[in-house]
Amino acid sequence: MCEKYGMPTDVSTAVLIDQEGGHQKSASILRMLAFLGFPYAVLGFLALLVPAWIRDYCYGIFAKNRGAIWRTVKQMTGMGDTHLEKYRDRMVGLKEPLDPGWGLKDSK
Repeated sequence: MCEKYGMPTDVSTAVLIDQEGGHQKSASILRMLAFLGFPYAVLGFLALLVPAWIRDYCYGIFAKNRGAIWRTVKQMTGMGDTHLEKYRDRMVGLKEPLDPGWGLKDSK
């Protein structure tokens, strides 16, 4: 499906395919917020008004530093890890072995 819409087939970036087509990077994340309802849908809509090159630049910075960012958030808030095993069949492009930080069990 990713190839059909010209999206990456690996896990190098976030991808969303919806009724309007394929979206990646910041656009995919912000469009996903619509599915979370109010107030996230409003925040996503407003953030989509920011030019894509600015959003994607910020997305790139976050993506490169996400490990350090999440470790800090976990330390400050006490939040635990997210376990994604029940969603594994919906993820495209996973390659084994998986980093334990992904929240998935090693299939081997």
